[in-house]
Amino acid sequence: MSKDLLLEIGTEEIPAHYMPSILGQVKDLAEKSFGEANIAYESVRTLGTPRRIALLMKGVAEKQADVSAKHKGPSVSIAYDGDGKPTKAAMGFARGQKIAVEDLTVEDGYVYANVTSVGAETKGLLPDLMKGIVTGLNFPKSMHWGSLDFHFVRPIRWFVALFDTDVIPFELANVSSGKVSRGHRFLGTGDFTIENPASYEAVCEEHFLIVDPEKRRQLILDGLQKLADEKGGTVIMDDDLLEEVVYLVEYPTALCGEFDKDYLKAP
Repeated sequence: MSKDLLLEIGTEEIPAHYMPSILGQVKDLAEKSFGEANIAYESVRTLGTPRRIALLMKGVAEKQADVSAKHKGPSVSIAYDGDGKPTKAAMGFARGQKIAVEDLTVEDGYVYANVTSVGAETKGLLPDLMKGIVTGLNFPKSMHWGSLDFHFVRPIRWFVALFDTDVIPFELANVSSGKVSRGHRFLGTGDFTIENPASYEAVCEEHFLIVDPEKRRQLILDGLQKLADEKGGTVIMDDDLLEEVVYLVEYPTALCGEFDKDYLKAP
């Protein structure tokens, strides 16, 4: 069995040029930490706006994979006496590997312990994994606020952490995880609840948040082209500026500004 996972780090506005690196780091940290924990998953996505960094993982296993390992022990001549009985060396090695001495095997003149570690439930491991992802991020410049020693790119205001419909409980910077996010500063209606990771993008959009940067990019491009067609103009594209604007807004709308032509007249 598997479940989807969501981690949203809610902050004050993050500098636009920091965001691509941050999202890349989140993806790398998630892949590394879940890999090292032997927790299987289907896919990893990162999403983000100026006020939120989000991790979406699909098909996360509900249990760590069992791990089998072969551990080499002392040589046969040391592990067994002349009568073939295990010595203290063999018994100590078996005890250290938490298996019975009778379960030791012999290969190439040495004794071996074949040990299988049974995987733990993923749910119990997730709080530390989520905290590790947050604290593992690096920024060109960090800040701390209030009386906290905790450093982050901008003050953290909320966490959404869900494993399917269950909250992943943890606390950092005096902020506890939950399932409540915040809408657009001006277009939204305040806080809103996210019931599960699968509904994340759709629910955010209802609150005027386009959390997928590529979708925001396309909305900007489409809006510019529509205005250019209406005005009989041409879009002069600046890729660096486009990248910046993508991470400056949460709900992009293309506008065409005008001013009174009288201002073009010389006094």
